[in-house]
Order: sequence, then structure tokens, then C-alpha cells
Amino acid sequence: MFHLAYELQCMIMSFLPNNNLFPISRASKPLYMSNVVWKPRVLKKFGNIESTNYFREYYWQIMLEHHQYWYKRQWTLGCVGRVVALKKPTFLPAVI
Repeated sequence: MFHLAYELQCMIMSFLPNNNLFPISRASKPLYMSNVVWKPRVLKKFGNIESTNYFREYYWQIMLEHHQYWYKRQWTLGCVGRVVALKKPTFLPAVI
């Protein structure tokens, strides 16, 4: 497997859509989870959100949207039971 510089990998990841985004190698996983890659995606999709780890923030926001969707669906069908609100965890800062 060839190794690209982190700057090149970051440039490549910035142009990929979210469904095609994955680490190139095991060594590039910290770069994949970095704020450099995920901050523009979070700001574009969810607006102005301040965080120290935008990778975790992105997945938290997706999970929150999913939870809200299912709550609205249950409410519409009239079968809302006991619903526990989601609590946002504190994220550790990103590595890069």
C-alpha cells in the first residue's frame, strides 16, 4: 500500500461525500476523525455548532435527528410511551 502525505489525504477527504468517506489506511484513521475533515461538514449540515470533536458531534447530531424522527412518528400514531430524553455526552478533543 502506498502512503500519501497527510495534507494530500486531507485534501482528498475534503472532496469526498459523506457516504464515500473512509480512512485510506490504519495510520490515517486519526486524520479521518480530525476536525480538519469534519468541521466543514458539521457547519454545512447543522449550522454554527461549537465543539472540540466534530467527528463525534456529527454522529451525535445524526443520532439526535433519528431520535426526533421516531418520536414524531410515534406521536403521530398515538403510541408514545415513556420516552427518555437523550443526554449529550462530553466529547474528548480530537487528536489532530
